[in-house]
Amino acid sequence: MSAGAARKLDPPAPDPAGRTPESFLEEIQQIFNAGTLRGAREVAEQGLALYPNHPELRRLHHALRPFKSRIVSGRRQPDRRETFRWITENAWKYEGQWVAVLGPKLIAASPKLSEVLEVVEKGHFDESPLLYHVV
Repeated sequence: MSAGAARKLDPPAPDPAGRTPESFLEEIQQIFNAGTLRGAREVAEQGLALYPNHPELRRLHHALRPFKSRIVSGRRQPDRRETFRWITENAWKYEGQWVAVLGPKLIAASPKLSEVLEVVEKGHFDESPLLYHVV
């Protein structure tokens, strides 16, 4: 048989400490509840190394990975603090509606997103308004 031929893969070696995938999941949950994201991430990595095909360990390993962000447009992103302040203070008045907000100003509000988009598209703004669905 050549070196490139298929061979049977051995199942992963059991954890020397006797932990099962479920015990890793419990430990991750306890650490996460204590507020330590890094520790939960590390345990998820350990569990996935031992049980690479376990679907829940794979899902948690993916969900707990470090967050990466990037600017796609190459343009400077606007300061949205005033917009978020407006939403925090006023969104309750527009429950069930879509709102378009730019800085401290409401641009449009409607239960239909298409109506809000129509107003935004017709407006000529230096920056794009933030669209938000109030639930």
